[in-house]
Amino acid sequence: MVKAKHLPTKRMVAIKKVSNIFNHPVDAKRLLREVMVLRSMGRHRNIVKLYDVLEPTRSPDTFNDLYYVFECQRTDLLTMMGQKAHLTEYHIQTIMYNLLCGVKFMHSAGVIHRDLKPANVLINEDCTSKICDFGLAR
Repeated sequence: MVKAKHLPTKRMVAIKKVSNIFNHPVDAKRLLREVMVLRSMGRHRNIVKLYDVLEPTRSPDTFNDLYYVFECQRTDLLTMMGQKAHLTEYHIQTIMYNLLCGVKFMHSAGVIHRDLKPANVLINEDCTSKICDFGLAR
């Protein structure tokens, strides 16, 4: 993952490179499923937004990588817990409320995440949390 600035909008984005997408059919299906789920669910405030999927400008014969362009978040919950950041009860309640709102939205849409862990919960400075990494979602 790298951070970049989208020049027309001056907005910070995160770009994730996915290499060798056609080496394993199961992984290719997961990538397709992740894009489909994020495109349909990205309008919720507690689900990370997928702005674009880019392919390199090489010839179709050498096409093997994809680039996902996501909204940029400050950190994830695992990193925050590893830094031993001081969280008040209000911070924890805010994070949990946002997380539960995202899970409720997913489940009402018939989507099960199947890999919800601290590394897949993104956090901003104001403790708003967003769920990411829908590779195993069904």
